[in-house]
Amino acid sequence: MKRLSINDGWTFTQQGKSKAVTLPHTWNNLDGQDGGNDYYRGLCAYERVLKLDADPVPGLYLEFEAANAVAEVFVNGMSVGAHKGGYSTFRMDISAVAKRGEANSVRVEVNNSAFDDIYPLFADFTFMGGLYRDAHLIITNPVRIDLDDEGSSGVYVSQKKVSAAHADLSVDVLLTNASGIETTVECVLELIDAVGAGVAGATTRVCFSDHSRQTLKLSLDNPHLWQGIEDPYLYSLSVRLLADGIEIDRRDIPTGLRFFEVTPDKGFFLNGKPWRLNGVCRHQCREDTGWALSPAHMYDDMRIIQQVGANAIRLAHYQHNDYFYELCDRAGLVVWAEIPYISITSSTDTSGANALSQMSELVKQNYNHSSIVFWGIQNSVTFGGFDNNLRGIVQSLNDLAKTLDPYRLTTQAQASNLPDEDAMNLVSDVTAYNKYFGWSYSDIGGLDRWLTSFAENHPDVTLGISEYGCEAVLAYHTDTPQRSDYTEEYQALYHEGTLDIFSRHQKLWGTFVWNMFDFASDFRDEGGVKGRNNKGIVTHDHRTRKDSFYIFQAHWSKKPMLHITSKRYAKRTGDTFRVKVYSNEPDVTLFVDGKEFASQHSTGKVFTFDNVPLHAATHIEAKSAHCSDCATFEHVKKAEPSYICPKVEDEVLRARRQLAH
Repeated sequence: MKRLSINDGWTFTQQGKSKAVTLPHTWNNLDGQDGGNDYYRGLCAYERVLKLDADPVPGLYLEFEAANAVAEVFVNGMSVGAHKGGYSTFRMDISAVAKRGEANSVRVEVNNSAFDDIYPLFADFTFMGGLYRDAHLIITNPVRIDLDDEGSSGVYVSQKKVSAAHADLSVDVLLTNASGIETTVECVLELIDAVGAGVAGATTRVCFSDHSRQTLKLSLDNPHLWQGIEDPYLYSLSVRLLADGIEIDRRDIPTGLRFFEVTPDKGFFLNGKPWRLNGVCRHQCREDTGWALSPAHMYDDMRIIQQVGANAIRLAHYQHNDYFYELCDRAGLVVWAEIPYISITSSTDTSGANALSQMSELVKQNYNHSSIVFWGIQNSVTFGGFDNNLRGIVQSLNDLAKTLDPYRLTTQAQASNLPDEDAMNLVSDVTAYNKYFGWSYSDIGGLDRWLTSFAENHPDVTLGISEYGCEAVLAYHTDTPQRSDYTEEYQALYHEGTLDIFSRHQKLWGTFVWNMFDFASDFRDEGGVKGRNNKGIVTHDHRTRKDSFYIFQAHWSKKPMLHITSKRYAKRTGDTFRVKVYSNEPDVTLFVDGKEFASQHSTGKVFTFDNVPLHAATHIEAKSAHCSDCATFEHVKKAEPSYICPKVEDEVLRARRQLAH
């Protein structure tokens, strides 16, 4: 099989206007982030010419890694198929219509209009249209590993029984014979370790004329386990298809061997080791780029996530790019992968057909990513009520995920107002809640009270926190942070308190901060910022780490760190001020204008120095055993007006509290 990029040479047409584009591409990278809820939603077209060699080519496929939300593909004016769902890979067999040795026209019509039977129907992010991931031409042999199994690789690696002493794998290989002639092939498996040595293998011989599913077994003593971020060790599984000793198709699958469990009273275990999941949530969005991310963008995201020290990630609220799951495999992040069954359910399709289709694609296409431990079946879907067979759909999604993959766990992200005793909590293997105590409602301490109550009243429910968070706009600052002021100081204080609460509730299987990065949500108009959700601990351009980033780093990272907070609050009134420092080292010394001011010892990650003198320009330096940081603050007579958030209208506050995230 050859997989050739066809990202270049496209002409994009929107409302009668055309221009040349290169994939990945979205037409909402700008209008989807500027507010007003008026970004373009409709049908656009991508066209290019595909020149094929004159030699007969046995099989040809067009592969698109995503198109939001409905796509129909035409080759030489003939429709070769359509796909519904904006986040998964789909392929079209064009063998019968493609002209060898000629120029072939390819047209892809993509429509991101609102469809009542295609999820998501409503959510707090912009539904960007376009061919926003890579596209390929696949050239195949007539006898091959299957390409028609809902975008999967055609190979399923099941870790049936893994321990520190032994690993048993079952590998299903789907085969297709499009020649119409009975053919004999060999399927050869080899498990290769990180230094290139073969450590296990299996071979089977099969004669078939149509389709065949072959199941091969592999065993390995004393496997090197994939131990998350501590040791993300990967084997490589080579799957080769041979005809008369000649290789005619192949898959190479990175494989991390691991086992896991979750208990209500002790939380998550990875390879028998307690492994509290300190997680972040991520959207596939970046300022001015939207969803059309390059591998460099995704690699940069992973680098930042590794810097903060997270060991888990919730990839919300849909299937993400295959390359990002691959990065998670390599980095050792435990992954919660999910579908866009979110907020409300369809009134026209009470069977949940599209949600089930997207679940099937999610599981099949990502089955071999060892980092994935949890399949998410819904997010806050009760936000719109329980009508339209919601409970039945949730149960069906869980049943489907467990049928397709009995070796992983299912989970849910419950709406904050779902009653603790609701039976929906028992549908999936584990459950979690989106809780915004201290931002959308109540105070931060409300989270502590709720967690205590839940544990006492529902000891058999395995509980996590799927979302918690707070908005912060870099421009706003105050000495007296409080809820709804959108200041960087309140977001930092919020996360200080929340992390402290989590440290007292060790039964939680995992927590996932909302969000790693600010992201586009075109209907939003909050905190003086249009079109953006500002709950990220890193800004929308993925360049600036907010102060909150560093309190997480202090709690999660093993690498020594130290950070002076509120540096952007540079202009201050008063003769003295407070300096706050985050560090994971036990001792911090503060210097003011080059002179030692005070030293503190703490294991609580937060160091506060009061009554620091403030002059026209005061230089501050903080030092620990291995780190240092510095900042300059300025004394002014009048408070800086740009530090104050503009008035937030009551109706916006009400909308935010309803969304609860």
